[in-house]
Amino acid sequence: MRKLVALLAGVLMVGSASSVFAVEACVKCHKTMDKVAELTKKSGAKSDAEFVDFLRNKSAKKALHKSVSDDDIKKAFAEVMKK
Repeated sequence: MRKLVALLAGVLMVGSASSVFAVEACVKCHKTMDKVAELTKKSGAKSDAEFVDFLRNKSAKKALHKSVSDDDIKKAFAEVMKK
């Protein structure tokens, strides 16, 4: 029974950590997810594609955002929109 509980706890931990790693690139520069959420809402993007376009072509730091993968940007957008 202990092994089953430990296994279940491990699976849950990995599942929750995957969303953290998805936005690791954002938090590396912006320090907190709250700051990422604030900037995401300021962008006015309604979808993840709009958000990628905004960061790559219209943001003040567009050159820096070109080094972040589309998937990481989309995952960060999804994480912000969940809240």
